[in-house]
Amino acid sequence: MKTRLRAATAAVALATLGFGLAGCAPEPGEAPATTTPAKPNADPAETPKPEEPAEPATPEKPDLTQAQLDQRLRDAAWANDVAAAEQLIGWGADVNAADDTVQSAYLIATSEGRGDLLRLTLKHGADVKALDSWDGTGLIRAAERGHWDISGALIRAGVDVNHVNNLGYQAIHEAVWLGRDDPTYAATLRVLVAGGAALDTLSVSEGLTPLQMAEERGFTAQAEVLRALAAAAAPSDPAAALVEAAQQGDTTAVVAALRAGADPRATGGDGVAALALAENGGHVAAAQVIRALGG
Repeated sequence: MKTRLRAATAAVALATLGFGLAGCAPEPGEAPATTTPAKPNADPAETPKPEEPAEPATPEKPDLTQAQLDQRLRDAAWANDVAAAEQLIGWGADVNAADDTVQSAYLIATSEGRGDLLRLTLKHGADVKALDSWDGTGLIRAAERGHWDISGALIRAGVDVNHVNNLGYQAIHEAVWLGRDDPTYAATLRVLVAGGAALDTLSVSEGLTPLQMAEERGFTAQAEVLRALAAAAAPSDPAAALVEAAQQGDTTAVVAALRAGADPRATGGDGVAALALAENGGHVAAAQVIRALGG
């Protein structure tokens, strides 16, 4: 009896084991499950191109009177906002329109030393004969402030270098009497003299020449410049003299050559311009004068 019981128990155990094995193994002919990666799209969508920036819209002309346009132009000139000034001129603002204090965009550019603004006003019809409330030209205003580069541009534009204002001063007088004894004003004096400024004219109020004014004010550097310029002889061949002076860095001789009529763009036998010779040689003062007068 016991023997049959043990046999039955063993049979049950084997059956149970077989069931467990059958549950773990795949059925005959059944392939194991696999994960197949998705096939990439043969024609992926194109990356969208970035949109090109749109052209900036041109501002519409504001509904302003002529007087308002002109005032905005003067405001832009005081602020040295050249872009705004150009837009206003495009809308019809007048570079010569003056306010109650006799200030125009052109005259503001001369006194404030605004080179880009000055070029803009000259391009759009600035009247170089215009006078301020002191009956002074733009050149007198520029010289008073020591703007040697602006002074040169105005001389090239045709401003009278020897105009006298209602104080009795020419540009060279104002550069001395109302200026400073520094390299900026020395450069201004050289540009004025190279452009034809008289050295011996007396100021109306003080009765002094520019040199006497410098001595009166104790401006030793200005006085030295003026003495040298007064003593310089006019060269017989201004162009050749300019090239030689530029190469040597002789600023006084550069001024004398330009005053005698040398073309600021004169070149030497090797084709090198006088300005390049001065700059390459590190002759700053000589280069300033040549550049200011169009070299």
